[in-house]
Amino acid sequence: MRSFLVVTILFLVIQSASAQYKNQYRAIHAYEMAYDKPFFGLNFTGEYFPLNYFSVVPSFTFFVPATGNARGFDINARYYLTEKEKQWYVTAGYGFYRRVFEFNPQGRFDYNSMNLGAGGMIKISDELGINPEVRFQAFGRNSTVFKLGIVYFIN
Repeated sequence: MRSFLVVTILFLVIQSASAQYKNQYRAIHAYEMAYDKPFFGLNFTGEYFPLNYFSVVPSFTFFVPATGNARGFDINARYYLTEKEKQWYVTAGYGFYRRVFEFNPQGRFDYNSMNLGAGGMIKISDELGINPEVRFQAFGRNSTVFKLGIVYFIN
């Protein structure tokens, strides 16, 4: 039920939200890897600009460990420092990470964290771009996350 609600909210944000100016949105498909956890994550992100240069960014990540599963949900705020072809930003927000074990009596671990990081949007064309990002998840997970994604500029 909770997963359905998260996916529904993410879908609504993507459908209702463009680039760097008010009322624009973007859709991002990315891959993540944490510095201390050796498994990849498949990330889906929506970005909406309620104000110029300021965006709200919910994202959901499915990680692929050797056994069990892991997933994360982040809601971040981004402030863009530059415009044009290379758009650099700083980000801060909330992150939730859950790791479920298959054959372990511990069952699962849940972490709440504060996200702090920086990244960029590098335009390839009017519709597509590349999104590199580095984010530190403090106070819970204490992990650095590297993300590389493809951006679709919706409007």
